[in-house]
Amino acid sequence: MPETKSTYLEIEPGLDLYVEETGTGRPLVFIPGWTMTTEVFAKQVAHFSQNYRVITYDPRCHGRSGKTLRGVNYPQHGRDLAAVIKRLELKQPVLLPWSYGCTKVWEMIRQYGTDSLGGVVWIDLSPQQIERAPGDWAEGSINDVLGLQRDLTDHYRESTRAFCEAMWQGQAPAKELDWVVSESLKTPQYAALLMTADGMTRDETDLAIATDGAIPMLHVVHETKGDEAQAFVARHCPSAKAVPLGYHFMFWEFADRFNAVVDSFLKEHKL
Repeated sequence: MPETKSTYLEIEPGLDLYVEETGTGRPLVFIPGWTMTTEVFAKQVAHFSQNYRVITYDPRCHGRSGKTLRGVNYPQHGRDLAAVIKRLELKQPVLLPWSYGCTKVWEMIRQYGTDSLGGVVWIDLSPQQIERAPGDWAEGSINDVLGLQRDLTDHYRESTRAFCEAMWQGQAPAKELDWVVSESLKTPQYAALLMTADGMTRDETDLAIATDGAIPMLHVVHETKGDEAQAFVARHCPSAKAVPLGYHFMFWEFADRFNAVVDSFLKEHKL
């Protein structure tokens, strides 16, 4: 694997974001989900850096990046991502956001559009967070949101561990689960709560509709939501495609299969 270069970018006065770069070529930017870090994409970095310039980073309040009370919301996370792309002089990057990383990208697109992007591979998050009707492709009901917020408020470590364990389709290996939980808990509790509340109240369906066909897009989704996701995509953004694969941590648990799906997408669109 090519050598990885790590650096800190001062994204605003007093706040640095931790960034890693590996390889050369068209930039692929992997964007962690809720409370997660660069470390979760190790298997993608190893694979794609053979042919691409692979970038990943810890968002504000995550991992090795600065902790702050300012801007712990997804519009600001979108601006942070745009700043990383600008500072690294990335030309037509392909973005690969996971979970609430998708919300960061949608909010960046809301503010800056898609002209500077080469494509997006959305990893397991519906643009619609709260279900409007049974059978919707969504993350849950309002009661699910309230329950998660209460659990994270009263039992942060325990509920974080339960969340992480549920990301595997099979049984989570004990050492890997401990590792993922430890990465997640690098995010302060206040930031995790703020991001959960902000993320679960968002609906980016308007952007999914407005950007359909503007750039290549692929949704890789939780197998249990495959039918709902494919119906949503067919209705709102038919130029995209939805591929069911594993559970929420499919790119780690089934890395070879996930990487092959992304390779096919990149090849199909000459990216």
